[in-house]
Amino acid sequence: MLGAIAGDIIGSVYEWNNIKTKEFNLFTPWSRYTDDTVLTVALADAILTRKSYGEVMKAYYHQYPGAGYGGTFVKWASSDDTTPYNSWGNGSAMRTSPVGYAYATLEEVLAKAEHFAGFTHNHPEGVKGAKAVSSAIFLARSGSSKKEIKSFITDTIGYDLSRSLSDIRPGYRFDVSCQGSVPEALTAFLESVSYEDAVRNAVSIGGDSDTIACIAGGIAEAYYGEVPSGIRRQALDILDERLKHIVASFYTDIITSTAAENSFSNNNS
Repeated sequence: MLGAIAGDIIGSVYEWNNIKTKEFNLFTPWSRYTDDTVLTVALADAILTRKSYGEVMKAYYHQYPGAGYGGTFVKWASSDDTTPYNSWGNGSAMRTSPVGYAYATLEEVLAKAEHFAGFTHNHPEGVKGAKAVSSAIFLARSGSSKKEIKSFITDTIGYDLSRSLSDIRPGYRFDVSCQGSVPEALTAFLESVSYEDAVRNAVSIGGDSDTIACIAGGIAEAYYGEVPSGIRRQALDILDERLKHIVASFYTDIITSTAAENSFSNNNS
């Protein structure tokens, strides 16, 4: 989960200032967490407390109103209406990383991904994006190879992952749909050689940089076993105490693998 948060923070600077290179500063004085982080932590909070994710999302929206939410989400979160709004946007995919860790089987992960997406993103494409990212994280943390992850996403989820980053990068533009950003984020992970490389890949294609890096970073953490200590520390320093508390609780109470625990330990050292 911290891999997704760090990806969001790193990508935040480049969302409206796209770059097409992997050579850039990971953190700048303008790096910040966005709605991707807020709603990811909100989902972790809902899993930990077993509260309705819809209620928790609305509460987090009011506590972090300036995080950069989409207009339709703002209308939903600021109203008393709890009806999902049939979104196919990538919000369902960027916030779903806790699901990939919290459940014991792939079948349960897929069902829970659809459940948590459905509070807002009940469109088939919104559900598909959440399932793709959640299952990729589950498979990565369970020891599946990149070839196996790619095959599952292609054959079961139904995304076309045939294009390489070099094919995607030249003409890729801002796209907030699941179908127009989740495959690209998955490819950024699949072509990576490390956590940092996955995030650099994601930012380098342009588009919705914070969300693409959030998705790729969440999968990369699960696959490579940790977020590098320097990136971890800088990301945590940007979070407020409440967000850090929920992240720490999720790692302590939910993520049980040794590699995942090590990705959070000694974060202030």
